[in-house]
Amino acid sequence: MRPLLFVSLPLCFTLACDPHGSAGSPEANDDSDGVDGDGESFDWPTLTDVDDAVLAQMDQDHVVGLSACIIEGDEIVWCQGYGWADIDDQRAVTPDTPFLLASVSKAVTATAVMQGVENGLYGLDDDIDATLPFAVDHPRSDAPLTRRQVLAHIAGVADNWDVMDASYTDYADSPIALGDFLESYLVVDGTHYDAGDNFVGAGPGRTMEYSNIGAALAGYSLEAASELSFSAWCDEAIFAPLGMGDTAWFLAEHDQSELAVPYEWRRGDYEEVGHYGFPDYPSGQLRSSAVDMARFMRATMQGGQVGDSQILSAESVAEMITVVDADLDRDQGLGWYRWRLDGETVWGHNGGEWGAAAEVLWWPERDRGVVVLMNSEGDYGTLEAIEGVLRDAEF
Repeated sequence: MRPLLFVSLPLCFTLACDPHGSAGSPEANDDSDGVDGDGESFDWPTLTDVDDAVLAQMDQDHVVGLSACIIEGDEIVWCQGYGWADIDDQRAVTPDTPFLLASVSKAVTATAVMQGVENGLYGLDDDIDATLPFAVDHPRSDAPLTRRQVLAHIAGVADNWDVMDASYTDYADSPIALGDFLESYLVVDGTHYDAGDNFVGAGPGRTMEYSNIGAALAGYSLEAASELSFSAWCDEAIFAPLGMGDTAWFLAEHDQSELAVPYEWRRGDYEEVGHYGFPDYPSGQLRSSAVDMARFMRATMQGGQVGDSQILSAESVAEMITVVDADLDRDQGLGWYRWRLDGETVWGHNGGEWGAAAEVLWWPERDRGVVVLMNSEGDYGTLEAIEGVLRDAEF
């Protein structure tokens, strides 16, 4: 997805400027406490080799700010912030700085939708229309469309970027309600309905096509079934139990002076993109800190439970990281997918928006998880290179 506005900044040409205003490289900015499996606080360890490698990669790929965490089993063992959250204000990134997660948001959306299953609101394989206030009108198929299909991107719903790009709102949340936008997009007499561009020709369950609109529909189906807004459900059922106090779906719920500002590297300079919103928000609008996402990953890696907080059953977590239909895509689970990194299997999700990139990974065989958040898009391979360093970090 792409918003429409960015502002050119008269900045130094290195990765950032030092706190005193002279040109220089970014620094590691660690002012947050660690939390172990029992909830005890401690100082994050210093990993000089990791700091050096991350800073070098950021400098090479023009990344303004980055925050990362490592999770080992039931412990968040390391977090660190690098570079700038806001260049103009000389505000450094810390592990508690909220970043735009882009499509990493879908891992949280999938968790919420699975909570709806566990709460008996619907079944994964039920016709999604049964709990919606409207019926999805696929132009070439009458087959039921299910939550399993939308979470696995095999529901026959496509992303029409002409509509989606035009729906962005600069410096504010979208004034269009999630359900209203989806009805306008998916119902035949809707304002944005397009039989050719809004749907995959093969219909539900026939082919795999990554779909932001499908993810948003999954989130809205929970809202419609629970009679609680999707964002409120996440607040109550995920963020509060896990202590994710720096996490929210909407700009209005954040102190914007604390957010990581998105940037692009253009024509040898950094340009501020600014904050933005869009109506299909469950697909990619969550803003969260590395520490908060480490708490989320920690819970997922521990079968949905941390201490007394059980956000999901171990069975549901296992289903999310199980391939849904290997004939259509051999790596796609429910909101999560797997890939190979240096020969090892990982499960996770990445995300990219204008001026932002993020990734969460879980190596089940190592019992290690990693969170990496950036307020720049970087280059192809930036996240992979940094994740390799974090995977191999020794304590």
